[in-house]
Amino acid sequence: MNPLGIECLSTFGLDPVALIELTGDLGCSHVTLNLGPAANRLSIYPAVLFRHDTALQRAMKAALADNGVRIGMVEGFALLPDNQADDFARDLDMVAGLGAAAICAVSLERDVARSHAQFARLTELASERGLVVTSELGAGGLRRLDKALAAVAAVSHPSFKLLVDTMHFFRFGGTVAAFAALDPALIGHIQLCDVPMPALIDDYMTEALYERRAPGDGDLPLREFLRAVPDDVVIGLEVPIRSEAEAGLGPHERLARCLAQARTLMA
Repeated sequence: MNPLGIECLSTFGLDPVALIELTGDLGCSHVTLNLGPAANRLSIYPAVLFRHDTALQRAMKAALADNGVRIGMVEGFALLPDNQADDFARDLDMVAGLGAAAICAVSLERDVARSHAQFARLTELASERGLVVTSELGAGGLRRLDKALAAVAAVSHPSFKLLVDTMHFFRFGGTVAAFAALDPALIGHIQLCDVPMPALIDDYMTEALYERRAPGDGDLPLREFLRAVPDDVVIGLEVPIRSEAEAGLGPHERLARCLAQARTLMA
């Protein structure tokens, strides 16, 4: 059985200690956090950043221990034309100190050779600290599977893996057969949600950040997809549903339903 986790996008800016506690309450073993500000924070939550807050980091470590939760991944490592992998050395130290298993790095560098070189350097730095680097299919320069596989080949490091988000993967033309054909060692993390096919919301990012669907409530072939997920890869629920939050459903109630449906599909 794959470990289940809660992705930070699902909770609209809930502070990290509360998110860790929620993850434990829901019976999940892993949580994904963001190095920077929440991309979809709702006004009901104050802006909270742990990146440079050592007191908050101590509180997070205590919450992780108390709730039997591990940080499966930390997002927010963006490689840009005006920065470089070495700029993240202190962040990698901090993330490793929190006991995280992996980070997610996205490259917005248009120079493909430089992008691959920076992925390789970041992976080297992360691996020295016991961290895996994932990069998300459908994001930045890895929008298509062929580009992602080219990056994997160029980096050529066992600690550089792919993050597969089911919304992006299937919306950009991915298939269960194509996923099942991948080397299992390349899969570092799964972000699970459902969506209608074709889209019913015109703005892609609005849907991605605020209105995804619980597993089984859309049109994706998730049961077949989940059968092909390698053992032990963390499956994180990334299901932000703003309409339910605005209707008064709290994060526990929203995500408990999503998890129940995910577990049914995985059974």
